[in-house]
Amino acid sequence: MHPRFTVISAVALFALTACGGDDRTPVTPTSPTPTVPADPLRDAANVSGKMIGTAVQSGLLRTPPYDTVAARHFNYLTAEYEMKMGVIAQSPGFNDYGPGDAIVGFAMANGMRVKGHALVWHGSVPSWVEALSPADLRPMFENYIRDVAAHYRGRVFAWDVVNEAVADDGSGLRDTVFRRKLGDGYVAEAFRLARQADPAARLIYNDYGGEGLNTKSNRIYELVRSLVAEGVPIDGVGLQMHITASNPPNAASVAANVRRLADLGLTVNISEMDVRIRDAPGTAQARLELQKTVYKSMVGVCVEEMRCDGVTFWGFTDAHSWIDSRFGADDPLLFDDQYVAKPAFFGVLEALLRR
Repeated sequence: MHPRFTVISAVALFALTACGGDDRTPVTPTSPTPTVPADPLRDAANVSGKMIGTAVQSGLLRTPPYDTVAARHFNYLTAEYEMKMGVIAQSPGFNDYGPGDAIVGFAMANGMRVKGHALVWHGSVPSWVEALSPADLRPMFENYIRDVAAHYRGRVFAWDVVNEAVADDGSGLRDTVFRRKLGDGYVAEAFRLARQADPAARLIYNDYGGEGLNTKSNRIYELVRSLVAEGVPIDGVGLQMHITASNPPNAASVAANVRRLADLGLTVNISEMDVRIRDAPGTAQARLELQKTVYKSMVGVCVEEMRCDGVTFWGFTDAHSWIDSRFGADDPLLFDDQYVAKPAFFGVLEALLRR
């Protein structure tokens, strides 16, 4: 999710619809600013036995306070966009691993795990790949997954192998270049290729809009259930959780969805969480407190569900939010533009500590 892309992703379209046309100005936390740095989220996550993650950009990891805040609070990193096909394979015959390697290096230096994101996603396909014939796309598809997964073998904990393959209305698989030219079996094939290239990495299907029980989550469930039944090497499901404070998923519904996925033998993670507040009613402080409540509730679901192994936020400071950069200020993250912890941060902290 980043302005560098020329193709607006399905997640971006979802966010645009959710944000609507409201043009409220950004809010500034009015709760007391801590006189000392906020307690590390990663310490609280260790108490609950969960991973606590954030999406990052490699260039920002070289600049304070972004680097120091990321290292202090998180134990799990995801590349926001620099490990996607559109960045790695911009030119035929050459894979650029530089930015992704920088993220992995930062994680290793700070005792963090890494989730690769994402091997197959229709929203980040180079134009030269889009133009390939079906006969030429298949070997490119196979070689790309093998090469990238092998490059990071032993250095990533998990991969989002296939991202957002289910249509928004839950009718079936999304109409993408991969489905059109490779057939419905491309999803299973991607997982098999990833397992061959990196036998130890946890392999995940990732999607949005299916956090609670609904038509789309039913279709996601059926997809992964069929993969498990066919012996496809899938280990988990990522629930993205790009949501609004004014209309969040029902916590009990999310918990029920997590449990049915866990009953398939899969792990679950909240994989791209942010909570928009621009369309919420009330004062600026009321919106911040509502945001805190939503963060605490959703993270609390993961804390209480044994097979939910962690939560990743899609960024951590409003200064570098994909939502704010694309659609205007909506203050969706845990720290404000000045890296001051917002009420949402303390909601997450309380959830991790079961307070």
